[in-house]
Amino acid sequence: MMLLTLLTAALLSQSPGTQPGAEPLPRRYALLVGANQGLTADTPLRFADSDARRVFTLFRDAGGLGTQDAQLVLDADAGRVRAALEVLRARMAREAGPADQLLVYVSSHADGDSLHLSGSQLPVKELVRFMEEAPVGVAVMFIDSCRSGAATRVKGLQPVEERLVQWSAPAIQGRVIVTSSSADELSQEADDLQGSYFTHHLLAGLRGAGDVTRDGRVTLQEAYTYAYGRTVESTLLTRAGTQHPAFLFDLKGQGELVLTAPVSASSRLVITVPEPGEWVVATEEGGMVLGVFSKGTGPVMLAVPPGGYRLRVRRDTSWLETRITVPERGVATVDGPLLRQGTLVARREKGEAPPDWRGGVSLGGSVATRTARGLGAALGVQGLVVLRTPVVPGVVDALSVTAARRSSDSDALASFRQTEWELRLGLGHHFKGKEGTIVFGPEVGGLLVLQSEDGKSWSGFAPYGGVGLSAWLSLEVVSVVVTGAAGFAAFPDASGTRFAPRLGASAGLGWIF
Repeated sequence: MMLLTLLTAALLSQSPGTQPGAEPLPRRYALLVGANQGLTADTPLRFADSDARRVFTLFRDAGGLGTQDAQLVLDADAGRVRAALEVLRARMAREAGPADQLLVYVSSHADGDSLHLSGSQLPVKELVRFMEEAPVGVAVMFIDSCRSGAATRVKGLQPVEERLVQWSAPAIQGRVIVTSSSADELSQEADDLQGSYFTHHLLAGLRGAGDVTRDGRVTLQEAYTYAYGRTVESTLLTRAGTQHPAFLFDLKGQGELVLTAPVSASSRLVITVPEPGEWVVATEEGGMVLGVFSKGTGPVMLAVPPGGYRLRVRRDTSWLETRITVPERGVATVDGPLLRQGTLVARREKGEAPPDWRGGVSLGGSVATRTARGLGAALGVQGLVVLRTPVVPGVVDALSVTAARRSSDSDALASFRQTEWELRLGLGHHFKGKEGTIVFGPEVGGLLVLQSEDGKSWSGFAPYGGVGLSAWLSLEVVSVVVTGAAGFAAFPDASGTRFAPRLGASAGLGWIF
């Protein structure tokens, strides 16, 4: 307890520039890009712009970044990013030197070679070349996008697994690329975090959660290790699969690369509760989650903007919660007596948006209108498979296969029975809402009709065309699936071909992937 008291006192006594043996952060230039909209075929992102804004705010408050040295490009397209690059290039040519550093951050859609920015594409090589040519000692680029790991395949950058080693050069110099996923993985957003998994955990680590040495400064190694572990843990059970950040660098010099100094931030939050636990730090206004992190034993310092915050820590069968206000200049402390206890409740968040999905399979009961006079409605079972794929980008992004078996009896003849086998192929567009997903579009197919009476049987085939709809309501494990179809079938009869309206519906359970 005496050691904890001394550590807490040491943390609270720190002020900008007073930490023993600590050098001031270098001057930093920054390009920060966010683009929620990608190409036509890309599902719009929700938090790319806000992630870029949060990275700017953190490096301004605790990373040595001056507002005049930053280019923040939101709702970005390739033209605006290139213009921002030229502004930074000119400024650095006039003022930058080997002791300065460059930060590049991008959150957007991407493929293996280019960023997708509001209907335009920007080759990643342009950003890499900008980094390489910058007249600064160190340049670090963070790319939070799908398949961003391909950006690390650049000349001069070599993969490593061990910690940064010390070299004989007097100061660290070189280039670093950190990506949110490997070259063949999807990067993911989370509604509950109000941001992408990788950027959220990277920011939490840079705020101080990743400060393993508890010296009030977060190094590149500490930030990456924290963000990597938490991103893998958070995405382990998601439908899109585990996401593995990648880290390649070409650095020379002595010591470690410090990215942020929470101890130098004007407003700070210190958690002195000694027990380890899983903490959530969210703003009172808007409920934005600033950090979800595992705190070990001892105090933790976080650089946060001033304002009101709600803190919650998870225990085995309960949670502890408190509210606190962080001053504009100063430190707010959270200790044990401030926490109140509550009981865990199992519930599903109302309005929680279902995860995006690549396809689904369902099975349920089915009913269809009669095919001829004297027959009742056709009853049976139906199976449905839907696959997401960009057939016509922005217009057709789903394929469906529907198979059904139904039977119907005659209203007048007890010995008469009809069995029909139906197969429909469809194209459609998916619409994602708060409670689920709807797929709607045209279908074609046919019905194989088998009839029997008094031991005699005959068959016929009826082509079909119409429209189909399937609604997927996501639950915890399965989905409730309701489908409908409307069209016309061409039935053969004694007088030729008879076109009859055809309506069908089904309800059952489905599984999305």
